[in-house]
Amino acid sequence: MLVFGNALPSSSEMQRRLDWIRSLIDRESHGEGLSLSPQAEALFDEMSRCFAAGAWLAALVFAQAALDAELNQGDIDGLMLNEARFGPGYVWLRNRRNHLLHADDPRPAVTVSDLEQEGRRLEQEARRAIGLMVKAVLAR
Repeated sequence: MLVFGNALPSSSEMQRRLDWIRSLIDRESHGEGLSLSPQAEALFDEMSRCFAAGAWLAALVFAQAALDAELNQGDIDGLMLNEARFGPGYVWLRNRRNHLLHADDPRPAVTVSDLEQEGRRLEQEARRAIGLMVKAVLAR
């Protein structure tokens, strides 16, 4: 039997998560904020909503999508561009995203049981993905 749709977090919890993203941006940008290409901005907004709702895997996927959009449409420093393509953190993010989206492995990348039992780990992955994305786009 398919069971889905766990309860959404409270509005105060969602606000706390959005505040975490804002403080990350503020800290990493030294108060300057993010300047993103239009598509990256829309994907970043969607990523933020997913993160606030506790949709950890969706937030991770959107973090990579926003990064891809900015790498293709934005103005990223050449050294960071190289890091975002080949650095170990970014390779992890891209591989994790690809494994989640493409069923090319006989073992599932995630199960409903994982969503229920591994929430803390999945949240940490989402935070890592968002941090990587923010770091890359701030390197101008």
